[in-house]
Amino acid sequence: MQIITLNELFKEYIELIELLQSIHTIDTKKGYYRKHIKDRFGNCDINALKYKDFQLWVNELLKSGLKPKTVKNIKDILQVVYKMAIKLGYTTYNPLLDVELPKFDNKRHFNYSLEFQQTLIRAIKEFNEPIYKDIFLFLLHGRRLNEVLSLDWEMIDLNNMIYYIPAKINKAKQNMAYKMSSELYDRLSIHYQKACVSQKTVVPKGKVFFNPKTGKKFVDLRKPWKRLLDSKNLPHTRIHDIRHLIGTYSINHLEIPIEKVSHTLGHTSIEVTQKYITANPETAKEVFENLFNSV
Repeated sequence: MQIITLNELFKEYIELIELLQSIHTIDTKKGYYRKHIKDRFGNCDINALKYKDFQLWVNELLKSGLKPKTVKNIKDILQVVYKMAIKLGYTTYNPLLDVELPKFDNKRHFNYSLEFQQTLIRAIKEFNEPIYKDIFLFLLHGRRLNEVLSLDWEMIDLNNMIYYIPAKINKAKQNMAYKMSSELYDRLSIHYQKACVSQKTVVPKGKVFFNPKTGKKFVDLRKPWKRLLDSKNLPHTRIHDIRHLIGTYSINHLEIPIEKVSHTLGHTSIEVTQKYITANPETAKEVFENLFNSV
């Protein structure tokens, strides 16, 4: 069997998948490989690396302070790379399959009051920085940040009030279509008209949202997000928590069926959606009291 280093294998892996996955996903994998894998195993023959090498490596990553979920994400990259190596006939065994990690809670905890959730929604609707407000408003429709920032005008159909999230920019790796709310339609229409004027065309091209200072895709929105939170004196939350807010608020307060929420969030299964649901701690107490008082 030919000798191939992990660096060579990873390069070939990226070449084969770069058109099948989002730019964000590719960049994340490259970053993890560069930071946590390359120096340790990059020049090693993939057939010389065994289970023990990778288990010790994973143990060291955990001891360094990385969270189990992060270590799992790093390990999974190599596991998929080895899976491809088997398909290509470079090896016959995937040593990452036997590597173990401690169990961890993958549920997204969002233990904020109903009042906080409603205040956060109002803060987004009332934010006085239009372009950021509209990005955050789009996130309130269940989209991920990279999906919104990657949107091109060709993915927007204002005539039918539909927007498309192609497989190349979403985690589900499926082409998806969503109906716009009236508020989202109104905001996108304004951006559409401005784009037509600035481009001197009737059908604009390029990104729907872009950094006005650079003319390129936004890279980091943490500062405007902090300004939004500060505008309502809200505690620190992540932009990604908007997705959890949607799941928690929609299911626990609005009582929308989980199947509909799952579709809204772009999940491939209800099980994925359940990670975003924070059960109301009063529910068990209420059920027990009703049961106890009924006899």
